[in-house]
Amino acid sequence: MSPGLRTLSALAFLLALTIGYFRQLTLQSGYTWLENPDQALQVRPWLDFEARELHAGRLPLWDPYQVGGQSLIGQVQPALANPLNWILFAMPLRNGHIPLGVLHWYWVLIHWMSAVFAYALCRELKAGAGASLVGASVWAFAGFMGHSATPQFLMSALWIPIVVLFFARVFRGRRPLANAALCGVAMGLAFLSGHHNIPIYTAVLMGGLWLWYAGSRRNLRAAAHVLSFLIVCFLVSGLQMVPAIEYGRRAVRWAGTPEPQRWKDRIPYSVHAEYSLHARSIPGMVIPGLSVHANPFVGIVALSLALSAVWRRWRARRVRLMSAVALAGLLLALGADSPVHRLAYLLVPMVEKARYPAMAVVICQAGLAGLAALGLEAALRRRTGGTLLILFSLALFAIYAGLTLAHRAPPAHPAWIIAAVALAFAGVLRWWPRRWGFPAIALALFLVESTTVPLPIQRMNQPGSLLKPVEDEADIAEFLHRQPGWFRVQIDEDAIPVNFGDFYSIEQFGGYVASMPANLLAILGDHRTPRWLGVQFYVGRKPASSSQVEVFQSRTGLEVYRNPGIPEPLWAEHDVACDAEDGVHLASRTAEALAIDVDLACSGRVVVGDPYFPGWRAWVDGKRIPVQEYAGILRAVAAGSGRHHIEMRYRPASVYWGAALSMIGILVAGLMCALEPGTSAYQHKSRNTSVAAP
Repeated sequence: MSPGLRTLSALAFLLALTIGYFRQLTLQSGYTWLENPDQALQVRPWLDFEARELHAGRLPLWDPYQVGGQSLIGQVQPALANPLNWILFAMPLRNGHIPLGVLHWYWVLIHWMSAVFAYALCRELKAGAGASLVGASVWAFAGFMGHSATPQFLMSALWIPIVVLFFARVFRGRRPLANAALCGVAMGLAFLSGHHNIPIYTAVLMGGLWLWYAGSRRNLRAAAHVLSFLIVCFLVSGLQMVPAIEYGRRAVRWAGTPEPQRWKDRIPYSVHAEYSLHARSIPGMVIPGLSVHANPFVGIVALSLALSAVWRRWRARRVRLMSAVALAGLLLALGADSPVHRLAYLLVPMVEKARYPAMAVVICQAGLAGLAALGLEAALRRRTGGTLLILFSLALFAIYAGLTLAHRAPPAHPAWIIAAVALAFAGVLRWWPRRWGFPAIALALFLVESTTVPLPIQRMNQPGSLLKPVEDEADIAEFLHRQPGWFRVQIDEDAIPVNFGDFYSIEQFGGYVASMPANLLAILGDHRTPRWLGVQFYVGRKPASSSQVEVFQSRTGLEVYRNPGIPEPLWAEHDVACDAEDGVHLASRTAEALAIDVDLACSGRVVVGDPYFPGWRAWVDGKRIPVQEYAGILRAVAAGSGRHHIEMRYRPASVYWGAALSMIGILVAGLMCALEPGTSAYQHKSRNTSVAAP
């Protein structure tokens, strides 16, 4: 079989395996990965809003449907800058929403892509096709990748194998300048993927690996490779990082502390300690359920193969490289139980922003997946007895039996399955002929033990469903869409916890958010807020004040109340006393733009009940003028007496500069790949001096 056909066959096999592994989403109905507070109440509304805007021909850079309006791309988590999400947004909508079936396949295909990337890494490490399929499955279906529901986390983690792949090429002298640039591209794409936590820890890992590389070479050429990685990574990440920095300077966030913090403030180490994996979770690598904050499980098959690779092939540089990846990821994930994480928190910029060290276990699992493939490849060439596996199995059986006799065994705990798999794999290692489908047997045993860990997939519309109430309140959205004028809605979040505004395109004052501009937080309890922001309606089970008037009742019993006396959030203020009446009329409004027709009796300024934020630009009668900051909160523009047409559009320079940097980074990487010859000088040196390839 030709190499190209073998690769296509492997990709097809991984696709079929992924579809089968997540068959509840792909081959059955009535299941979803969205029955989770973050996914149902925050992620799905974000994705819907982004898709609707792009289908309307607009870039969803500004979200007017949360807390009065804020930068969407600046928040990072909506993952607008992730190129892979653009495919999702291009899919046909149904009643203004991404169909659940499309979201299910989106989630499944993320896992397939992660398996493909891990397969490519294993092949780069010189593992055979069968062994590489096992390594890819360990990475995609176990541990963090297999059991995290949040697509932003998955998207930011799936680039780890590709980052390590290109570094491995540099390490062995294969077109080092080009591959260093491609390593930077992959690292930059990780920062575009929707969450900063895993990319920051991956960057810490790569910093250590590049120091190792530069220290082992000690020449200017190695320094050029490191610099190539750093420059390209910085440039490619610009589309997300530049708007995020702009937003972070003005925003506060909820970071596990009792009170919201400014982004510039250092997150206390106590928060990092709380969200660490902790040393007591290490047995959870082989025993399901023994973990906190992240799933470290890879299974006894994968771990035994990985340890076998370390034990039997330690002299191979590729084994040492993947061992370094696995160990670094584990030490970072242990958080407060590891001095490595404490040093990184103190010395490495941005690590203190990554408050969830446990997520770094996914880096460890990438290393273990590569080692498992190398261990399986070694086992194909050399028979091993599996004695330690037998002892592990017997010990686990004994512990489980003792707990059962003492009536203290956890109900339906799958530890006995792990023991059975360990015993079966020991028998395979001892007696199974290596030429008869040994990788297939190893993969089958891994898949058996992987079923002991529940997937983040649940039945839809069960008691306590988070998806059904959102759709049940569609009649409230229909009523509000019929109301004239420009207004906002405040919602009792105990009654409707979802980001109702994003889901139904209704401007909401409030929402399920992780951060917001500090100026908006400052006026949450201000008595002027409802009038300034035009909060004309309130949705809840009972009125928030005695002055509110009921105007609608939904079929689920929720009621819509009107706040009397609240006009549209548009008005004029004059430089001097002016008795004549002004005319201020909203001509049009979209998510990122509005137009106003005014007839001012005297000169002054027109105030718009939208939050002030850098990037908003204004034109009066076609002439560009500065946007003013009104009371430190709202936007305003100066205008003379008479009739004027005023336009405001969100055109953030941070996004334009960030996009330009990303494009330059891609071009620089492409140029390096085009100019570097296929065989580097270092490769010639390696051949002449018999340096072992990793």
